[in-house]
Amino acid sequence: MGIVTASPRLPSTEPRIPVFPNGRRPTWLVAVVVLFAVLPVLMAVADDRVGLRLVMGALALTILGAAACLHVLFGTIQERLVRVDPSASGIWFRPAPAATAVPFVFGGLLLLPAVAQIVVDLGDLATMPSFLLTRAPYALALLGVGVIVMNAVRLREPAGLHVTAEGLEGIRGRGRVDWTWDELAEVGVGIGPVAKLNLVVDGAGPRVEAPMLALGSDPNQVATVVRYFLDVPSARAELNGPGPVALRSVDEALRAREG
Repeated sequence: MGIVTASPRLPSTEPRIPVFPNGRRPTWLVAVVVLFAVLPVLMAVADDRVGLRLVMGALALTILGAAACLHVLFGTIQERLVRVDPSASGIWFRPAPAATAVPFVFGGLLLLPAVAQIVVDLGDLATMPSFLLTRAPYALALLGVGVIVMNAVRLREPAGLHVTAEGLEGIRGRGRVDWTWDELAEVGVGIGPVAKLNLVVDGAGPRVEAPMLALGSDPNQVATVVRYFLDVPSARAELNGPGPVALRSVDEALRAREG
């Protein structure tokens, strides 16, 4: 199932909120994570105890893999980018495949030190006689299993946000949305370090906030599209057709209104 990406400049009267803190991609954070791998790499190279070298090497791989995961996630985030599933009727804003896969990869990486420690324990290999050092890998493994299980459970929910003629559904891991247009009271973009789509149900219902990772699209763009169909009920019939076509109709209608 392919995903169509585009970067339309949908006209909006609302102020734009950046998708990154301060509007800049925090690549420095990846470098910081990589720095944490320096110590285990040095220990794996310099120490002559086979067991310790094995565990430290696995830990270094986990840290470097985590940095790679972070880099991949940052790569899925881009100003004005819109990802739409063309195979569905309506506009289905879907996360990038990497946004779904990375948590499982990260969870698997957290298991590596425990696998190495099991080999050390079973083989009675020489290592540092430290209770914390020999048990910490198992704690990381428990965390990894938790990450994998939690994200596996979330797969039961629709990913992203599906905008249909009947209403809205989806947003995996950020609150379940299954609302009709009559139930939707407010659409906006939260003011904070990064843009988040805000959806509010009529009355005392729940409030959902979703960043770009959960939507696969710039929340500013998504808010503009959802607000258009909320304000113009007659246009919702367009959501019975392919998403890219409906998205172009929104773009044309907003530009005509602006002109």
